[in-house]
Amino acid sequence: MTGSKADRPYGSFLKPGPVPAAEARPPRWRQRLAARLGRLRARVARAELVVIGAVIALLSLIVAQGLAPTGAPLTQRDVDRAIAKALGSATPKPNVAVAAYANVRKSVVQVRTRTDAEPAASPRAAGVVLDQGGSILTSLHAIRDAAEIRVVFFDGSESLAFVANAQLENDVALLEPLTPPLGLVPATLSSPKALRMGDEAIVVGSPFGLADSVSAGVVSGFGRTFQASWQPQPLHNLVQFDAAVNPGSLGGALVNRRGEVVGIVIAFANPSGANVFAGVGFAIPVDSAANAAGSVPF
Repeated sequence: MTGSKADRPYGSFLKPGPVPAAEARPPRWRQRLAARLGRLRARVARAELVVIGAVIALLSLIVAQGLAPTGAPLTQRDVDRAIAKALGSATPKPNVAVAAYANVRKSVVQVRTRTDAEPAASPRAAGVVLDQGGSILTSLHAIRDAAEIRVVFFDGSESLAFVANAQLENDVALLEPLTPPLGLVPATLSSPKALRMGDEAIVVGSPFGLADSVSAGVVSGFGRTFQASWQPQPLHNLVQFDAAVNPGSLGGALVNRRGEVVGIVIAFANPSGANVFAGVGFAIPVDSAANAAGSVPF
């Protein structure tokens, strides 16, 4: 043996040194945090897959609709049908004349007269009941030649009547029935000063003897003057309207949309001279008519 191990050279081998101590383990909170982060990354990955799938489905639907054949183009006939259907389903506005007529009809009477040359009374005019005693406003000239006057009330009852008051310049007369029925409904009066051009004008009377008739139009003028054929002086301060008026309508009620009496119908104009309506009627304001007949409504 040439020498001891201690004298032997190491050559290229490293001299063994001290063994390093084992590294310490990470704390437990770090381990828990790392585990949670891993689970979170997995959930996010799954959510991304769901979103991507939804987007693909939506795009597929859009493409399918775009490739689908389109319907035939709309024609004018299709448009007309759609408009007609829409108009047919629309709720119509209520007709104001319906309610107005219902509110005043029980307050309007038919006036029948008989001359000395006639055997029986015939329809001549209409009238408006002012109070529960049966006082009635009507047109004076419509009853001027009467030897007998009868009034027919809304319930069909009839009574003889006489002229209690009259005023020629306003062509109004106040009638008093001898046997008025019970339960009379006086008309509700309203000042015509509240009327405006174009407001509803509704007439309730007995044209051509047809009792309990109604016609409707609009107010077309105020403060009119009309020269009637039956008297020398003209009538003044009249309400003009275009609701139909004919013989038998005179003395009837001109009412507003609420069925309130605003005038007493006294005339209609016809340039031809014929005794039929030609588009323009006239009424004396109810305040003037009532005052002329000895009643004060306002």
